[in-house]
Amino acid sequence: MSDATVLGVNASALYADCHPKTLLRALRRGELRGYQRGQNCKWRIYQADLDAWIRGERPVERKSA
Repeated sequence: MSDATVLGVNASALYADCHPKTLLRALRRGELRGYQRGQNCKWRIYQADLDAWIRGERPVERKSA
C-alpha cells in the first residue's frame, strides 16, 4: 500500500491490529487524523496517518492548497 492509500475504519483496524472502536475513539479525541465526507458518514484514514499513529506520533496540521 502507498501512503496515499485511504482506508476505512475496519480495514485500518486490521492493519493496526486493534479493535475498530479503538480507532474511532482516537479519531474523536484528535489522536488520529481522519476525515468524513459529510456528517454521520464513515471515517476515512490515510495510511500515512495511521502509520504515524501506530508509531505513537501526534497528528501534524496539514497545509491547505
